[in-house]
This record gives sequence, C-alpha cells and structure tokens, in this order.
Amino acid sequence: MHDVDTRESLPSAEYERIFAVLDMCGQAATLDDFKHTLMDALHAHYGFPNTTFLAGPTFRSAFADPDPITTGRITPIIDEYQTGWYRTDMFASAESFSALQGPRAISHRQLRRLPSTAIEYLERFLYRRRLHSAAVLHLGLAGECHGLVGIFDSEGKDLPPTRVHALGLLAGQLSAQAKSLPGNPVPDWRTHLTPRQQEIGALVSDGLTNEEIAAVLRLEVDTVKKYVSRIFALTHVRNRAEFVKLVYTTPA
Repeated sequence: MHDVDTRESLPSAEYERIFAVLDMCGQAATLDDFKHTLMDALHAHYGFPNTTFLAGPTFRSAFADPDPITTGRITPIIDEYQTGWYRTDMFASAESFSALQGPRAISHRQLRRLPSTAIEYLERFLYRRRLHSAAVLHLGLAGECHGLVGIFDSEGKDLPPTRVHALGLLAGQLSAQAKSLPGNPVPDWRTHLTPRQQEIGALVSDGLTNEEIAAVLRLEVDTVKKYVSRIFALTHVRNRAEFVKLVYTTPA
C-alpha cells in the first residue's frame, strides 16, 4: 500500500490519480523505464500531453540534461531549449529551488521574484512557442541526483493549487520509487570529452588545483584554465564542486 501524506485534505479523485500513477510507475524495472512510464502515466491520468523529464547530479545541472525525455509540443522545441534557454529556465532560479525544498511541485504562477533573464525565457521562449502554463515536479534519484518533471499547457490553463499540492505529494512518492531503481541517473561525464579533457577532468576530480595539474602534465597554467573552463561547459556544471559531484555519481 502506498503511504501518502494526507495532512492536507484533497478530493478523492486526486488521491485516485496519485495511486494510479504510482501503480504504473511501480512496474518499472529500470530508471529509463520509469522515466518513460511516468510520462505515459501523466498523460493517461492527468491529461498532460506536454511533458519533460530532466536529470542531473545537481539541481541546476539537471536543466542541461543532454538526453531528456520529452512528449507532445516539447519534442520539436527541445533542441532550441538545449542551445541556451536552459540557462535561464525560470524553474532553475534560486526562488524556484527554494520553493521546491518544501512542496515538491510548484507552478510558474507561484514565482514572484524572477530575474529578468527568467522573464525573458518565459516571454521569448515558452510564450512564443504557445506554452502558456508550466509546472515542475522535483524528484530525488539514486546517488543524490535530481530529476525535474516539467508539465506544460498550450491552452493557457493554469493548474489549480489543489492539483499542484497533489502533484507535490506524488513527487515525494515517485522519489522513493526512483531511488531504488538500477540505471545511471545521469550520462557519463566523459561522454562529450576528448581523451585529454578526460585526463584533466580526472585530476580536477582528485582535487588538484590548476597549478598542480599544470605541473603534472607539463602545461602552462593558462592552458589548464582553458581546458577546465571547456570541461565545465561541456559537462554543464558551474564549478569544481559540481564537477566533482558529477564524477562521483557516474560509473567509473
């Protein structure tokens, strides 16, 4: 039996949807199966045709997932999103991250202090693509990785607060399921790196400074800095701490 938090009363129909989605996802044998099954379940039981599943070793890096699951109107625009819009996604904002620490689901209408870049993302990307309402579920994955499920509406229908709350309860239960599944939550950090970049990345993950790496590999410090910056860009992390976490949450 699913143990769902019932401290805030919901209509019985919302609980029925939660249990139906959990039952479908509970049949998944791997994380990849889980991702696809969840997209199907959200469509079948909530009528959400436009969805995404992003994953990453940190909250912000998840938005740069190079291999997302998408459905509906999101699929033909995901390439544009990945070319740069992911950096200013409104749900990647500090306000969103803070809001998701309690309830695991929020709608974009709940965000009130968005930076100008996020407002530009909303107006010049989502609205231009006729996606007028958005919500996100924050899932915990194996290895302390993060999963972000996006839900988008092309008819301007905002999710009511009751539905958002129900999705937050669902996200908590889905996290428990996802954490137990085999399968790497994020791509191998080496995937898009050259052999030299992999070599330098391994030294970075071992805690060496740019100066120490330069001495080990007999390179100029400025050359190492350029390598490290390029490695961070290719792996979609912002700093050494995020890169180390990425390395240690993917297979050796």
